[in-house]
Amino acid sequence: ENEDCPRCNYYLSDDEVVSGWTPGDNNDYTTTCPNCTQRFVPHFCVQSSSPTFMGSKGAASPLLCERLSPWVLQKEIRSVMSDVDGIDSLLDPAWREKENKNGVLWWNLVLSCMRYRLSFTFLLQGSFEQNLIAPMPEDE
Repeated sequence: ENEDCPRCNYYLSDDEVVSGWTPGDNNDYTTTCPNCTQRFVPHFCVQSSSPTFMGSKGAASPLLCERLSPWVLQKEIRSVMSDVDGIDSLLDPAWREKENKNGVLWWNLVLSCMRYRLSFTFLLQGSFEQNLIAPMPEDE
């Protein structure tokens, strides 16, 4: 994933986005541009070939997601897991379709697993069958 700085339009690589996070800060949703030091919230986009995929603008549209640092993601996932259904809600496809925020958390979890080369197939559990769904850079 790559991101453009909103101030100087510098094209940040995935490693630069990660390097710009504040280590250990679970309340900081921003990264830092290495070119101009502007702090901003990075994003990524998830697209699907499924007509029922719920994106930011409804069915079959892309889902624009805030890119969360591991510390923010951990805080948010712990919050979800402290709910009555715990991990079961996180693994339920209906949960991530219920609100964009839930989908954003789930896709950040998938993206983090991909970045650190961890298995994430347990998250899919038959949710997508033959449909192609993948985190992708946003086209502008």
